[in-house]
Amino acid sequence: MRRALPLVVALVAAAPAAEEAGRIMRPAPRSIYPPGEVDIAATAPAGKLELDGRPVAAAQPFPDVWHAKVKPGAGLHTLALSWEGGRQEVQFFVGSAGGPAAPAGYLPFRPHPPGADTECTQCHELSPRGRFRFKTGACFDCHQSEGFAKVHTHEPAQLAECGMCHNPHGSTAKAHLRYPKETACKQCHD
Repeated sequence: MRRALPLVVALVAAAPAAEEAGRIMRPAPRSIYPPGEVDIAATAPAGKLELDGRPVAAAQPFPDVWHAKVKPGAGLHTLALSWEGGRQEVQFFVGSAGGPAAPAGYLPFRPHPPGADTECTQCHELSPRGRFRFKTGACFDCHQSEGFAKVHTHEPAQLAECGMCHNPHGSTAKAHLRYPKETACKQCHD
């Protein structure tokens, strides 16, 4: 019995790492989209996407990165990303005035970047080792760094990545915040 316990502990400890291997960046969970095209962005090793249980054909612009555009009908939808050892799902709603009502707690999706024809390479690149990464300082290719200090308590150079607090792929929150300001500050400060 004692020999089995370390194995169980090891399996439980390994579970979070498998979950972190894949992530749906867009659509945001519990978001509302107008009728029309919904942009999907996800990352997972050898990932596979399904919308409402049906496979989604996705382009692979970078290693382990998946991008697709779908046009689901009105109503509630489930997008699933699966990979060896993990799975993630998000639900989103498509609708308009006069159609079915969105479930309680769902909020309108705010895309970022707002341009529909923005390419991944505007913000991302491959490292010398072939890994997909965010370009250093890419936020300031579009956003003015002079106004940054008026809104934030840190200078731009102090923050390694805007993505620590903001969702660069869009969200349902004001300013694309990942969590409330009090929580954001605690990511680096006690």
